[in-house]
Amino acid sequence: MNRYLKKISDFCQEYGMLPRGGTVMACVSGGTDSMCLLWVLRELAPVYGFTLLAAHFNHMLRGEESDGDEAFVREYCDGAGIELICGSGDVRAEAERRGKGIEETARDMRYAFFFSEAGKRGIGRVATAHNADDNLETVLMRIARGTGLRGLCGIPPVSGRLIRPLLALTRAEILKLNGQNGIPHREDSSNSSDEYTRNKLRHRVLPVLREINPSLNVTGMTELLRRDEEYLSGKAREFIEESCTEDAVPASGLASLPFPVSSRAVRGVFGEKLSEAHVEAVLELAKSPDPSGRLDLPGLAVRREYGKLTSAEASEKAFQERVLSLDRPVIMEEIGLTVSCEPAEGQRIYNSLTNFLIKRDTINSELIIRPRKTGDALKTRAGTRSVKRLMIDKKIPAHMRASLPVIACGDRVLAVYGLGQSVDTLPVGGEPAIIIKTEKRGKEEIR
Repeated sequence: MNRYLKKISDFCQEYGMLPRGGTVMACVSGGTDSMCLLWVLRELAPVYGFTLLAAHFNHMLRGEESDGDEAFVREYCDGAGIELICGSGDVRAEAERRGKGIEETARDMRYAFFFSEAGKRGIGRVATAHNADDNLETVLMRIARGTGLRGLCGIPPVSGRLIRPLLALTRAEILKLNGQNGIPHREDSSNSSDEYTRNKLRHRVLPVLREINPSLNVTGMTELLRRDEEYLSGKAREFIEESCTEDAVPASGLASLPFPVSSRAVRGVFGEKLSEAHVEAVLELAKSPDPSGRLDLPGLAVRREYGKLTSAEASEKAFQERVLSLDRPVIMEEIGLTVSCEPAEGQRIYNSLTNFLIKRDTINSELIIRPRKTGDALKTRAGTRSVKRLMIDKKIPAHMRASLPVIACGDRVLAVYGLGQSVDTLPVGGEPAIIIKTEKRGKEEIR
């Protein structure tokens, strides 16, 4: 076996890239690297026992030249007996529609095509032709734009169903392999243009770096950094799985973690796209002694509630005051609650924080359900207490307090959902009473 081919084969084995008995889709543009990939996979298919097919996406960026690339790939695959899937899309028009760059849009569109076709056909591996030089260029681009450890890990050999067998070779080695085996290719005229960031690095920066170190290669470095990243991310996942619930993160536990782990845990819970400043703000909230705090992030609100961090949409729902009657239930979509009133039939003992048995002569004016107001109070067996103080004592999260309905007659509070009712509203003996029932329609409840 050719030494370059063996190097790729060993690399594939190390990362378990090639499935025995499965199917591999090679993404082929017609250029030097992708034609090498197709040739390599054709050679390895009988060794590993997988089925090979090719896929080509026409970006429609270079007119007849783009069409010529597709025709070239089609002719080669026909001659080699390789099934080919072709797709196309107007990248320039789509980039204008999205307001994004040509390079980014082209990548998005071709990957969407490749993965769509792989999904339809049940293909387990999609191979691209990234090589060791591409990896180096990617790391340099990320350094130029600002990156952390994850960015310095470069291009991973395997990412889900995506595999990159040619990361084992430099571009110079690929050219040698192609020359030794007469592998044809098409030259992409855009490769000579410095319009694209990657080409600027390739043409202007790498030659200078290779003057300093002719064998410059970051493959070893990225592999070591990838192991460090996997370890730290694993520790963050352990914390999330062992200490976090579906909707809450223990603030003290998060704050006690080393920053490399806690920062990953924050992103794992609240969103991978959080900036470094956002991550640090969440960690400061976790360390805060204030039992109730709030942090607004793009599209997200993070709250500290009695030792726990929770998240919700940045905008909170309010609800409007409504009149309660015996005629029909009141549906409060804003807070996911249905409230109904009906005469109590012989019930004289009732103990609930969400359903209330109230003596009729307490109701001397219109019965309403409304949000809490300043000065609201309930009479308890220990004396009159402000509703705010009762909510704090019960450790009801601050963001939920404004949405807990208060049932009142005029300025008098009869009951509060989640807290109970004033003791002077409870019926005794055979006093006429009504029962106010609530039914939760949403997910968030007071516990």
